[in-house]
Amino acid sequence: MLFFKIKRHKFKTLLFVSILCVYSCDRQTNNCPILIQNVSATDFLMDLYWINEIEIVEDQLLINVSYGGGCEQHDFLLISSNTNINEDGDQLDALFLSHDANNDLCEALILEHQLCFDISNIINGDIVYFIHPDSLYQLN
Repeated sequence: MLFFKIKRHKFKTLLFVSILCVYSCDRQTNNCPILIQNVSATDFLMDLYWINEIEIVEDQLLINVSYGGGCEQHDFLLISSNTNINEDGDQLDALFLSHDANNDLCEALILEHQLCFDISNIINGDIVYFIHPDSLYQLN
């Protein structure tokens, strides 16, 4: 009888943890930081980072990045800035990712860090561009 009670207790605990995990995962994807609009990209820090993958899923921009560090908190902000984007000098809204490494001097390589940003206020059928220091991405 004691064995049955222990198994039932473990099952309830496992069920609770599973429900909590699913609920937490759902809440996290709905709470992505919002895009900062109509600012100059030069006003933000652009510490080194690499893009592993970038995609739009519904109203969210998901960016998987890598960067060096490991000892300090790294802060990322998604900003929208009007910029020259082609040889003709056309002015288009483009997204930039600001990275503040907080003077992290450690040398670990963080290989995959998933970022999420709410871009619902710019998803209106127009082409969305993302500019990285060495690349231009057309996202849709």
